[in-house]
Amino acid sequence: MSHPNTNRSDDRSRQAKAWVIALDPLYGMVGMGAVGYGIDWLMGNEGLKWAIYLGITGLVVGFYRFIREAMSLNKEQTRSSARTDGDPET
Repeated sequence: MSHPNTNRSDDRSRQAKAWVIALDPLYGMVGMGAVGYGIDWLMGNEGLKWAIYLGITGLVVGFYRFIREAMSLNKEQTRSSARTDGDPET
């Protein structure tokens, strides 16, 4: 039988990882958009061409990472569930 605090700690760890995964697209868009804005500012561009292009690129890459990490987390959760389903002590 596992300790209740250990289960709570595992749940919080999984929840924190899920939040990080969920925020990847936002971080990518904001981060790459800021880099693009810096390029536009340094080049003296009137519009925000690079900010928009790199912001969209960051969003796409963030969603790619989101899907990849979510699939990995799902596999991990499935393996964990399969081990505990066969364990008579839990």
